[in-house]
Amino acid sequence: MIGIDRSTGRSIDGFAQLVSRVTQVMTTPLSGRAKRPTFGSKVRENLAANMSASMLVRIQAASIEAFYNPVNGLQDFVPSSCVAKRHATGLSLYFEGQWQGRSIKFEVPLDVSTPKPLT
Repeated sequence: MIGIDRSTGRSIDGFAQLVSRVTQVMTTPLSGRAKRPTFGSKVRENLAANMSASMLVRIQAASIEAFYNPVNGLQDFVPSSCVAKRHATGLSLYFEGQWQGRSIKFEVPLDVSTPKPLT
């Protein structure tokens, strides 16, 4: 599958494209798209200033759940684990699982900091 890098606009494929698709799903709230209301995940619903341990568990569960929603198009990756870790501007999701017959690991950062003004 070929896709477009969200940062550079260049074409990507293979593993980079998988990570891009997963990032798009994890950062898109359910009902966030008018024509595809079931696309996305519940991850952003759980992001808050208070990142307690129980909140991280909910985010991990919502992340894994998103892989089993066929509308998201992530059936080619079978997750075996997801770990959410806090950092200064939000959190990162660390996934591990099977993709194209091999074990892989990757990170999806979720930034919840206040956007900077464009001026």
